[in-house]
Amino acid sequence: MKTKFSVALLILIGFFTSCKDEKSIDNLKVVTPEEVDTSFKVTLKAIVKKQDDFALFYTEDGSINFFDVKPIWMGVKPSETEQDITFSLPEDVYPTQLRLDLGLNKDQEDIIIKGITFSYKGKKFEAMGANFFNYFRADENQCTADVATGTIKAVVKDGVRKGPSLYPHEVPLSKELQNLGK
Repeated sequence: MKTKFSVALLILIGFFTSCKDEKSIDNLKVVTPEEVDTSFKVTLKAIVKKQDDFALFYTEDGSINFFDVKPIWMGVKPSETEQDITFSLPEDVYPTQLRLDLGLNKDQEDIIIKGITFSYKGKKFEAMGANFFNYFRADENQCTADVATGTIKAVVKDGVRKGPSLYPHEVPLSKELQNLGK
């Protein structure tokens, strides 16, 4: 009888101290579907040595008439190394052409463009290095561009530094923007 009692006691102890790996419902991780950002983003990769403010102009009608467009401004911190400068367009906007204005700081040094990325709804297009200049060109009244090095040099006229602007090469840029939006 003692043996039966001992066996029953061991079974009960084993039952209550079993090594089940049961997790409380409070400890379970909630898995939610990944939200896709639906705003169009432009990320300029550049070396900017002094603090400045850059602007992105866009049109939605295919034109390059940027004068009636309110730009998106982005503060840029000084850095000796490449940094990402990201512009987010309003949620309901999809651009057909883009223009970049590279600063207001009259003491800014030459700016070095490393590339650009456009992203929209999980898709992206990149133009890195000299390929950047297949999509953008220097406004020669404002700046010059060394395609090989990516260096943007502001024009200085009568001792006053102009604000560098990069206008689109309309056909190639429009084509890539259309492809990204499909």
